[in-house]
Amino acid sequence: MAEEGIRWRTESLELIVIDLLAKRQGTLKEEELFEMLKAMMKDLSMLEVNKVLMNLELRGKISVSQIKKGRVVTLLHPK
Repeated sequence: MAEEGIRWRTESLELIVIDLLAKRQGTLKEEELFEMLKAMMKDLSMLEVNKVLMNLELRGKISVSQIKKGRVVTLLHPK
């Protein structure tokens, strides 16, 4: 029996992040990426996003760089 309010994602968050980056010429500010993801998934937390970004960075898919005000996420191998 499923609880009310729980929704299953049909696509992994990692694939969604990679797709959003690819559609934006491979680079987004972290806050912009979070806002785009939050619009798609209301119950998303920054902790979840950070875990996904860390996993993608460790796998060599993206690079996360520090800038003066925040961080920039860059797709390393654009489609």
